[in-house]
Amino acid sequence: MIANSDVLITSYSSTIYVGLALGKEVYSVLDMDELRQLTPVQNRCAAKHIADVCRELIGDEKS
Repeated sequence: MIANSDVLITSYSSTIYVGLALGKEVYSVLDMDELRQLTPVQNRCAAKHIADVCRELIGDEKS
């Protein structure tokens, strides 16, 4: 639904990050500047980066 919307309006919801990552116009009671800074990087290799962090945390040297 978010992908098909033009605007996302929410009070407190993690869907804000989905809307921001998709480049949607987002309105919330939260600080939008802070939310934009906290939005995960979208660069087509996020899963690899997440896996690398997980490997690092569990001490696995494979990357």
